[in-house]
Amino acid sequence: MDMQFDTDGYWNRSSRAAFSFEDEDDEIDGISTELPSSDWDNNGIFSDDPELPTNNYCIQISIKDLLTEEALKEVLHEQTLDDRVMPKGVSAEEELKLLRRQVQSTLHPNVKGTTQKLMQGKTTSLEMYKSLHEKQQLLDSLLANGGGHAIIAVVLFLKRTLNSAEFHGILKQRPKVLQEYLSFLQDCGDISGHIELLQRFGRHQEAALKQFQAAIELADPTGRKQQLQRLVDAYANAGVGIIPLYEQVFHAALKIQLLLEKEPQLVADHLTPIELLYACCQRNGNWKEQDMLKLISPQRFAADQQISPAQYEWTALNERAQAQAYADLECIFERKPTWHPLKTKQFHISFDLASAVQRLYELQAPATVLQLFLSKMSNSNDKLNLARRVKCIKAVIDAMAGLKQQQELIQLKETLPDRSEEKFYCENALKTLQSKRWTTDNIKLKL
Repeated sequence: MDMQFDTDGYWNRSSRAAFSFEDEDDEIDGISTELPSSDWDNNGIFSDDPELPTNNYCIQISIKDLLTEEALKEVLHEQTLDDRVMPKGVSAEEELKLLRRQVQSTLHPNVKGTTQKLMQGKTTSLEMYKSLHEKQQLLDSLLANGGGHAIIAVVLFLKRTLNSAEFHGILKQRPKVLQEYLSFLQDCGDISGHIELLQRFGRHQEAALKQFQAAIELADPTGRKQQLQRLVDAYANAGVGIIPLYEQVFHAALKIQLLLEKEPQLVADHLTPIELLYACCQRNGNWKEQDMLKLISPQRFAADQQISPAQYEWTALNERAQAQAYADLECIFERKPTWHPLKTKQFHISFDLASAVQRLYELQAPATVLQLFLSKMSNSNDKLNLARRVKCIKAVIDAMAGLKQQQELIQLKETLPDRSEEKFYCENALKTLQSKRWTTDNIKLKL
């Protein structure tokens, strides 16, 4: 339908006034909203309700129904304090009132109001907080309301306006504030301030680790060595009681720097000790008699870095197998017993023997090497299963002979190629098994 009316005349009628403010009593009495009446209202949303009048519909809502008087006064008060620009048309009396309120808010701190502004991210001055008690009240108010990043703003203000004893006393009494400040220093990259604060509050373990991390991350090798030397000397004489493991780590890191200084061909910045051990294995030329006086000796390096025997043997096995230097493997795993130095060398491995065989198979070690390690397994059933898995025929034959599986050996022999080394080996195992007789002469006591 057509709806034609004079727009300017419509909105200028007194009956269409939406609301007005009365400034005399600093109150807003109400909001008046009228819905126009016209022909199209009869078919609108109001036409179905018989209770509604057919001409004008007016809603009278008082703002006091929405806000309490105390809340309304607080809103108006905050608006006048935040608005530093004097509105136009204000009388001299009102201007004086507004200035008084602003001066009073500057001279007399409002903890609740300041807390709300800080948590809302608004800019506000903290200079009106003069006494120690007022500053503590503000900080505690932020803590009670969750704080967040606003705590850091107040902490920095306290650090600037308090002496060292008062400032650290506040942090000591409030562990959450201390942790927030430590995180802030770390995020800002103030490592020295972070470490100093940890040491002041007796957290020497964390301080030591932070110092070590800062030293390791230095790009200059000379500076890194100097910082590590200072760290080792400081905690050796300080008597602050860091755990022994940390001291071992510091000494080990310093020895790595000394190694890199004397062996410049090892370009090993930011490598782990295991990776450096692998590099030492690559450069070692004599596995039969390792010189423990050389820093680059794998055994010497493993001892200096307190690398476990299992880690040392596993690293050496991988490096020698990848280099296809299989003859050196016996030198790694054979050693003289410490309790009887005159005895011959014995095979010794510090980790699972099956893992060593599997790893050698993955690195495509020859069957003779696999047989050597499989021969050290005492359990014949485990040896047989593993030998089949790594496809080592001679080890399979040895395991079947150990289990006295004569029929299985005969069947296996039929599957082997004629005149092959494995077939001759299987035939000899069968002959030995068939001719063997268990008598008292065959039983020997081996010490």
